[in-house]
Amino acid sequence: MSRPHPALIAGVLLLIAACVLPGIPFADLAGKSLPYQDAPPHLVEQHAAEVAATEHRLLVAAAIAVVLAVLGVTALVHGWRQRRPGTRGRR
Repeated sequence: MSRPHPALIAGVLLLIAACVLPGIPFADLAGKSLPYQDAPPHLVEQHAAEVAATEHRLLVAAAIAVVLAVLGVTALVHGWRQRRPGTRGRR
């Protein structure tokens, strides 16, 4: 059995990272987006600022995830095309 091309492994790892990366900021946003009940005005302003900062972190993580996904797909395509010639057609 032949070993996979290193670009295939890198592509899979990049795609996994692209899927996992936005998860933490998304969960953080889900927890922080619940408002306080009967909060004073200064807490409402502070909460709004925290939610806005968390939304910004989520957008940054999503943008990085898109870049990682594109790099992962590119690495997968490159690794698939660079397989060893002797392994093509075999199963």
